[in-house]
Amino acid sequence: MESLLIHSCTYAAPAGTDRDGNATYTEPATLEHVRIVPVLATAKSDVGETKDDKLTLYYAPFISTPAIIPEELARVTWGGKAYTIRSVQPCYTQGGDVVHHYEAALI
Repeated sequence: MESLLIHSCTYAAPAGTDRDGNATYTEPATLEHVRIVPVLATAKSDVGETKDDKLTLYYAPFISTPAIIPEELARVTWGGKAYTIRSVQPCYTQGGDVVHHYEAALI
């Protein structure tokens, strides 16, 4: 699996809000041995079709560094663009007691 985790990105966890109500983040950390994959989608609405493209970040706790648990609303920077984690899904091993990897939807 390690050969599939070929990317690196920066990760900043949400820290709260400032006095103006803007989101604040912790100091960014570089995540190594992760995978970021585009998810191309089209959403239909009353006014036609719109692109609903996203990215998925794959983070494996036993391989990826540093050791974190991805959080919703965290900021991920990859390829010169900043994204926000919309949702995090833990994926468990076959026995169901250990997290194999996390899948985080980036928007």
